[in-house]
Amino acid sequence: MGTDKIEKEEKTQEQIKPKKKKKIIIVIVVLILIIAAVIIYFLTHREEESMNEGNYKQIMEEMSERVSEGYFETYMNNQWTFADGSSETKDAILGNSPNNTKPIRCEIVLDDTGEKVFSTDVMPVGAELPPFKLDVDLEAGTYAATCNVFLLDEKDDGTYTDFSSAGFKVTIVVEN
Repeated sequence: MGTDKIEKEEKTQEQIKPKKKKKIIIVIVVLILIIAAVIIYFLTHREEESMNEGNYKQIMEEMSERVSEGYFETYMNNQWTFADGSSETKDAILGNSPNNTKPIRCEIVLDDTGEKVFSTDVMPVGAELPPFKLDVDLEAGTYAATCNVFLLDEKDDGTYTDFSSAGFKVTIVVEN
């Protein structure tokens, strides 16, 4: 009888081991899922520091060095809201940095159609666009667009040619 009792204890311990292993694996998987969820939450819910009317002048003051030839700075926000397709923007900021050495001009092109919906005149160094209307009356909706900024070179006759350029993504929201 002594050996039967020992065999029963060994069987019981063998049965317990797989259950413990399963519990440990489940606990590890749950912990990994919790950690992954926390990481995803913080990555998707972190506050983005964006430029707005209140802080863009401060940001521009912090950028005190002059810009190298062929390069330029511009300041802008990346979401522009319009009450309707023919109204002035409520919140668009677009300017030529005072650190630049040349004027700029801008064109806004819809990403999906390539249609030009806005263009500026020559913007002198340090100039900022006042509230503006789009050149095209867009229907209500959200539009992905690119703001192409062209650094200009002045010719002897007072006209301008494009010197260099860069494109920046913007979102145009037409509310009504």
